[in-house]
Amino acid sequence: MDNTLFVNISDIHVKYENKELISKKLEELIRQLHVFSIENKNIFILVSGDIAHSGKKEEYEYVYDYFEDMATKYHLIMCPGNHDHDFTNYTSIVRNQLLKADIETLDDSSIDLITSGMRSYYDFETSLNTFKPQQENKLCKSYALDLGNRTVSITTFNTAWCSQLHEKGGSMSFPQRYVIDSPLNDVNITILHHPLSWLEPNNHKHLRNMLREKSNIVITGHEHVEDNLRIESESNKCLMLEAMCFDDNWSESNGFLTFKFEENDVLVKSYKWLDNEFSEVNQVKQSEIIKQNSISINNYIVKIDYLKSILDIGVNFIHPDKDDLNLEDVFIYPNIKKIDGESKLDMKKISSDSVLMSSNNKVILIGDEYCGKSTLLKKFFLDAAKKGFLPLSIDCGIVKRAGSDYNKIIQKFLTSQYENISLSEFVNSSTIKVALIDSFDLIRGDKKSVERFLENTTKVFDKIIITVSDSFDFNGSELIGDNYFKEGYEKYEILRLGYKLRYDLVHKWNLMKEECTNENKVLLAKNDLAFKTITRIIGRNYIPSTPFFLLTMLQSMENGNSLDVNASSYGYYYEYLITHSLGSASVRKEELDEFFNYVKELSFYYFNNNYQEDTRDNLYDFNVRFCKDYGVRIDFENRISLLVKAKIMEKKDGGYYKFKYPYVYYFFIAKHLAETIREPGTVEIINGLVSSLGKRRSMSILMFLTHHSRDESILDKVVEQARTLFKTNKPTKLDIKIKFINDIVDALPSIKFQTQDRLQLRRDYEHRKDEQEEKTNRLENFEEDEDHVSKEDNKNDVASGSDLLKEMNLTFKSLEILGQISRNYYGSLKVPQKKRLLGEAINAPLRTLDFFISYIRDESEVVLEAIERKLFEQNDEKLTQLKVKEMAKHFLFQLVIGLSYTILSKISSSIGSNNLQPVIDELCDEYESNAGKILKLATMLELGNSISVEHLRSILHSLDKNPISDNLVKSIVLNYLYMFERSDNEVQQICSVAGISYNSVSKHIGLEKINKKN
Repeated sequence: MDNTLFVNISDIHVKYENKELISKKLEELIRQLHVFSIENKNIFILVSGDIAHSGKKEEYEYVYDYFEDMATKYHLIMCPGNHDHDFTNYTSIVRNQLLKADIETLDDSSIDLITSGMRSYYDFETSLNTFKPQQENKLCKSYALDLGNRTVSITTFNTAWCSQLHEKGGSMSFPQRYVIDSPLNDVNITILHHPLSWLEPNNHKHLRNMLREKSNIVITGHEHVEDNLRIESESNKCLMLEAMCFDDNWSESNGFLTFKFEENDVLVKSYKWLDNEFSEVNQVKQSEIIKQNSISINNYIVKIDYLKSILDIGVNFIHPDKDDLNLEDVFIYPNIKKIDGESKLDMKKISSDSVLMSSNNKVILIGDEYCGKSTLLKKFFLDAAKKGFLPLSIDCGIVKRAGSDYNKIIQKFLTSQYENISLSEFVNSSTIKVALIDSFDLIRGDKKSVERFLENTTKVFDKIIITVSDSFDFNGSELIGDNYFKEGYEKYEILRLGYKLRYDLVHKWNLMKEECTNENKVLLAKNDLAFKTITRIIGRNYIPSTPFFLLTMLQSMENGNSLDVNASSYGYYYEYLITHSLGSASVRKEELDEFFNYVKELSFYYFNNNYQEDTRDNLYDFNVRFCKDYGVRIDFENRISLLVKAKIMEKKDGGYYKFKYPYVYYFFIAKHLAETIREPGTVEIINGLVSSLGKRRSMSILMFLTHHSRDESILDKVVEQARTLFKTNKPTKLDIKIKFINDIVDALPSIKFQTQDRLQLRRDYEHRKDEQEEKTNRLENFEEDEDHVSKEDNKNDVASGSDLLKEMNLTFKSLEILGQISRNYYGSLKVPQKKRLLGEAINAPLRTLDFFISYIRDESEVVLEAIERKLFEQNDEKLTQLKVKEMAKHFLFQLVIGLSYTILSKISSSIGSNNLQPVIDELCDEYESNAGKILKLATMLELGNSISVEHLRSILHSLDKNPISDNLVKSIVLNYLYMFERSDNEVQQICSVAGISYNSVSKHIGLEKINKKN
């Protein structure tokens, strides 16, 4: 094939306005083809779509003569693009309705109707055919070429068949039944207009896997970028060529590509339109691309296939703007905590990125199956290679037996991971050698053979990093004890991602989006929306905050994907995860109803008996009762094994079983309550849950219950419960007049905006939330049993639980529930219902705030005296009494501001929703108070919505002036300016209207100061 050249042109976009320039370019292309024909006997011109600008007949006529010339002298093969549709042809709604159907149910007549706007393109292509396809259908064609010394197949896909005028990545599909399964030839070329990232995730996966296995070269167009440097397949080393656009004013690189096969290599050349002619600007061989994409360590080369397996994240996550994600795209170093030999509580949190360079050379990393242990070792391999170390990954799932010949084990892994290194060279190398031993719990053997394996590893390697499951027990020994790991091993637990690391992952995901690349305002807004959505779904650790679950959520939130996670579909999301887990355990679709019913009854059995875990014998008895009640036959051994495999249940030491994840347990308890909501026993349970809302278990079950049901009785009970909280107080108006504030008002510091990195500020903010949550969790660990007290204890607890802190806790829990119900059912709740829910969601916290403000107002002298005593105790310096009094007043003022800010922020974050904003605005206006006006502003800014300077000015002018309200508004506005990107001019205008000093280097009230108090 050395005398065969392939020429790729794409995205011509000819129309009346540019037809003269296109003609000039095509004339020059034809001259260039004539030059190519001197050395190449065969020339194949491969057109990857968008010949026309809008699919009209006259646009093809503009270029017909040039294409006829090329088709006469050379070989011409084409596929269409989205611009080859004449969308004016679609005047009815039939096409849109067909596009909503299951694509695998569409027949040829449906495809004809959907692609009827491509008729002019089809006529153009048919008239220029130089040879007939070997196979063809409505959307796919396959050509077979015999070039003497090699056979070539060229397959074209019409991915634009379902295009729409304004299409989005991830929203398209190609029917599998229309994929032609061509026989493999010496060379296999595939042409399609849209890159695979434009396809729906599952469809993307199927087509990508097929292309990787059967194509040597895949050519795409559409995105108008030049990217001919990607190797896709581990087996065939498939070369992905992103076509250059032939004509695009917005692109710097207009031109075309050529490629030819040279022995076992492919030579790719780029020709760019420069000074009214096409000039060669670059050439590269596939072998050079492979070499560039490999890693060399002291002349030892990591195999490209192994490197790709390292970069493969192992799960088919699909990003809307990136064709294939790799490890570096989405990796976040998790934090780890050291576990000493005696107590898991004595741990210090550090970032796992420090492990490789730590002074300790023997490390054990412990975690569950979703924490990313294997992925972390993959990243350590890449990091070690970059630092010039020699890493070797040892998968104990492959080793299996510790007693096997150690040299053969190492040789086997060396051969699979490196191109050119022998066992002798590796062992004797002076380079630092790193053993990355994954899934050590899978290795088998007696104690002596396992110890020998570790001893040999210590002799060969300078650093050893081992991962094990958190549930693994070494032949009955305690993992954190001595046994196999006798000397020098440090044990660390891999932690789930906290607020900051979750935000970092969201940021990395959004940073890959085209719309976010050069638009910081859009990036920060998308970060904020995705982060808040994820945080709400995770809830109180219902779902593990691990990369697997977080990436699943991020993918699901993208438009056009199979599951759109938004404020109204969290319950469906939990159901999706459960269904996915059962599917992974080979549960068939037709069995799901019975499995859901089984787990529902099982969860209620645990709940009703107040069990955290139960014995195998008791569960066997449960299975017998279930089979009798429902008239079915279920093999218990098979069922319990399947539930463990599906991660629904977890087997603990001693043969006990418990629900593995809280969201599964709570989901099914709530499902049982929702289905029996009118039964007296269920009514009593729900009453108990509402009255004990401050308890974690009650709150969690009610949260899930509102996903399953919006029954009026639930709404009534939660609202009535909320009305009992701080019922002797009225919602604060924030028209506060307190003497001590008047005394210091002139000395209050001004609030200032300081230009700074908003992304880093947000990351710091989330880090402080991590620290606060860690403190809270330490306190809650002393009360772990509260979720499993008896029902009688629950009743007694409610009767005695009227203390201040408990009432505050109930207030905020009620707010969360009411906010969630309102957001979940915004489309089905009528305005009066929304007002009732949102009204009490606002009233209860405002009554709480009124309680504290009233106490400070009425008892300000007592409070100030207490603060003064504390200040005298804490300051060694001699302070004058006057100075202490002044300090106490300022401290108390900041306390009032901090408390008010916290409560208003909690309200706005709990109820804030663009779908609810009209009702929220109406409710806030009805208060006719500073509190209502400030809350209205806070809910708007909470969502990152732009606010005009005039709108802000009108709100500020409507306030009754007092220092508290003034500072609150400035703090809320300042928080908004730090959280979301606005132009410098807009920031200055907003600061001017709000009375905030702009760009002054000073302390400021806002994120930093407010959150130190929280």
